[in-house]
Amino acid sequence: MYTSAFCRIYNEYGWNAYPEVFVSQLLEYLSDHGFSPKTHLDLGCGTGVLCGAMREAGMNTRGVDLSAGMIDIARTHFPQIPFETGDMTQWIATSPVELVTCTGDAVNHLPDLKAISHMFSCVRRSLSANGLFIFDLLDEAEIPCDDPFEMDDGEMHTCFRTVREGDDILLHVMVTKDMEIQVNETIRERLYPVQEVCALLEQAGFHILRRAHRLNEAGGDATTWYIVAQANQ
Repeated sequence: MYTSAFCRIYNEYGWNAYPEVFVSQLLEYLSDHGFSPKTHLDLGCGTGVLCGAMREAGMNTRGVDLSAGMIDIARTHFPQIPFETGDMTQWIATSPVELVTCTGDAVNHLPDLKAISHMFSCVRRSLSANGLFIFDLLDEAEIPCDDPFEMDDGEMHTCFRTVREGDDILLHVMVTKDMEIQVNETIRERLYPVQEVCALLEQAGFHILRRAHRLNEAGGDATTWYIVAQANQ
């Protein structure tokens, strides 16, 4: 779980860029394939940026995240959208939705395949018949062990260092301001074979429509799988 300090830095210093880019790809995919969902749920919603964009696109949207700090920020930015602190391996919508998303490596934050299986079952129970589930997953074959990456905006200095330990990815983040440490924590994610994850999807009652390194032909990230699944009737 993210600390409150990390959530604040995440929000204030531009780490919302991924959902801002992803939403245009998502809306393009839905349009190109004839999907027009009116209701949307974002699991692992973070600070609510994707939900905000989906609301602007005309959807009735809501978000769920395990981090109370992220949810507090989401509620501040988007008071008109319902956000809830919850565990996506247990959370089930009270009424079916037509689209569920789970992006930004949120699935990789789950501790094991059993937890992923529980999550998929909850998603299936949250979806209407033929509803869509779209999520991303780190590609285990393409994760590098990076040298430290640093950025400095003149006020905050941030250093990232990625270390792979077996099936775990450890992202060490240190943020300083005026020589004072603002954030110093390690975020752990776990790598999963995409074939095993897709098998769990099918067991949960989904038909896989797309599994590729791009949600659309002209976009995406080579280190990420994009998976689109449709709920069986």
